[in-house]
Amino acid sequence: MISLNWTHWVTCLLAGVRVIWRACCLPQFRACALAGLAIFASLAPTGLSAQAGTEGAQHSLAALNRQVSANPADPDARLRLAIALLQSGAQDRARFHLLQVRAAPLSADDRAQLDALLARIEAQRDREGWLRFAIVPETNPAQRTDTDTIWIGGLPFRLNPSAQAARATGLHIDAGAALMPQVAQGLRLRIGARVSARLYEDRALHDITLRGDVGFQGQTMAGHDWQITGSVARRSLGGRSFGQGVGVHLSWSQRLGHASLLRLRAEAVDWRFANHPSLDGPRLSASVEMRHALRTDLFVTGTAAISRVSARAGHEAGRSLRVGLGAQQSFAGGLMLGADAFVQDHRRDDRDPLFGIMRKDMTSGFGLRAMHRDVTLGKYIPVIEASSTRQRSNSALHTWRNTRVSVSLTRSF
Repeated sequence: MISLNWTHWVTCLLAGVRVIWRACCLPQFRACALAGLAIFASLAPTGLSAQAGTEGAQHSLAALNRQVSANPADPDARLRLAIALLQSGAQDRARFHLLQVRAAPLSADDRAQLDALLARIEAQRDREGWLRFAIVPETNPAQRTDTDTIWIGGLPFRLNPSAQAARATGLHIDAGAALMPQVAQGLRLRIGARVSARLYEDRALHDITLRGDVGFQGQTMAGHDWQITGSVARRSLGGRSFGQGVGVHLSWSQRLGHASLLRLRAEAVDWRFANHPSLDGPRLSASVEMRHALRTDLFVTGTAAISRVSARAGHEAGRSLRVGLGAQQSFAGGLMLGADAFVQDHRRDDRDPLFGIMRKDMTSGFGLRAMHRDVTLGKYIPVIEASSTRQRSNSALHTWRNTRVSVSLTRSF
């Protein structure tokens, strides 16, 4: 259970402001900020295309928004809003509502109109992007052990405080963009870049990953979406270069009936670590996800993933299996709540050289998120999330728990 100690969380949020202030002086933060600005500039509309429309159109959109907020399960209201958004140029928002409507029991004519609108949006969609900033107070972001003593060979060893769980507040930044010019009917080139940064007052906790992608995406004659890309990634920890990866990524998705979406993913990434060569090796993973609409205002998801980590050192190699469940509900008035849970089993190939055991980890987590579809800050959507993750291991050094609350601003382009 997450304790709502308001004094503590307010203190953590103030600490987050200090993180932002101090991070502005760090080279890593400047690189992330420049990347985010470049992504924002590349996607920002210019000239007359940036105008929202006439005052009458704005009033019409506001009225339609209120109708959907009052009754999120009404497919007719969502369809009218989606058409108005499409006419005003807000294609991503229109696409979101059209996908929600697709779960409703529509007539053949309405479904044909809906599919035509979705096809029109996809045909014009030659770029995409996202930007997210979050202040995240956490009880144990470094995922350190929650015990102060470990046993090796029957003898107790007291851990240094720096190796034990400690609270911290971070600034999380996620941004990305992709250009998708059409090269043939049903085929697009995809060129993208993304950055993921976790910045804290303690520089040793900094975790930044930069990645570039190039490949192709398209749609089959049967309407199945696919994508294949190659990537180059660089990761730094504590302000120092940690590893470089080169990989291939595949995805495939198709609709099952009018209410379900099946998505398959697979990837292979070869990682190299200059200062930790024992970790060198490929990482392979595959996943399947099913998303099903019970109603236009209620969605459930199920995921299953398997991965294989290869490394020069046998005790660093292993395999894992993960399953997860999630749900999202829209309520009358505009409130949207989501919940998700997962469990993951990870087993190593060889004995741990320190403890002499075959390490087995079981990680589980539960999260909640909330947003309001009528509440925005500029063009950004505020989202509040809370989650708790725990790992149990037959190695006391790798048993930990982390609870966090995040307040974020999110935008998709």
